Amino acid sequence: MRASVIIAAYNAEAYVAEAVESVLGQSRPPDEVIVVDDGSTDRTPAILAGFGDRIVHLSQANLGQAAAVNRALGLATGDVLGFCDADDLWTPRKLEWQLERLGSCDAVFGKLRQFVSPELPEPERQRMQPAIEVHRGELKICMLVRRSTFDRIGPFDEVLPATFFTEWLGRAKGLGLRIDHLDEIVALRRLHRGNGGRTNTAAQDIETLLALRKAIKTRPPRP
Repeated sequence: MRASVIIAAYNAEAYVAEAVESVLGQSRPPDEVIVVDDGSTDRTPAILAGFGDRIVHLSQANLGQAAAVNRALGLATGDVLGFCDADDLWTPRKLEWQLERLGSCDAVFGKLRQFVSPELPEPERQRMQPAIEVHRGELKICMLVRRSTFDRIGPFDEVLPATFFTEWLGRAKGLGLRIDHLDEIVALRRLHRGNGGRTNTAAQDIETLLALRKAIKTRPPRP
């Protein structure tokens, strides 16, 4: 079973190399890693170019993460799809564990651990400590999904740049997505100054409401 992993990167020079290495260094390596640079103005393109043919590297104008991921999906050839954010990490056996567990399910999720980025000053690190360090991660970075399932549900909504996965998952569940969950930690979410939820709180709250509204509208009526 071929596995494709997709990463969207925007001005991620501080963290993107570590994110890509966490995917390439899996105990069961992916068959392809597609990284889309979403119009970065820092050293992100040069860092990605340094990976050579270990990854597929694309560039586009800054259209948002959902558009970047959708573009990569158009090129992906895998039977299953995984996703990593450019500032986060996969744990070393994520792909191995999830492939073993997929079975007859459409998608497998695992747990997420949050960590404060180690380069930040100690006072700032203390302020950013998460209230919940480990939790059940129904998040894009924690999911492995069959390509056939993803195509049945449809692409990510590019109108919702911050909450497109929330909308997609709600739509998928409304259409009968069969899910399994691992007890293992499969991904590490980095907390740092540039987290989208930290810098665009009001916009994300509005988008969350829109995503939930869309998800409710797509649910089939009860008999």
